[in-house]
Amino acid sequence: MTKTHSRAHIRLENQTDVLSFISTLSKFEDSFSIENANGSHRVNAKSVIGVMYTMIDFPEELYLVNETNNGFIPAFVDSYRPTESQIFKVA
Repeated sequence: MTKTHSRAHIRLENQTDVLSFISTLSKFEDSFSIENANGSHRVNAKSVIGVMYTMIDFPEELYLVNETNNGFIPAFVDSYRPTESQIFKVA
């Protein structure tokens, strides 16, 4: 059985976003992970290699999870949330 948890949908566009995101997230003592939409793939959200991997493997479905304090998502993460137009791209 999979453990349920709160998570935040995020979007990281490039290496600069990744480095800035990790730098700010690393100021928090909590453990964070990034997972895909169904939670089958997870990486340490404070790992540059792990986060870069997620951008290649599942770039449209990045979800931040606080492993230590379920439901606590730092306020700075709001600036990394996808806009509606990014989620629902019009063809």
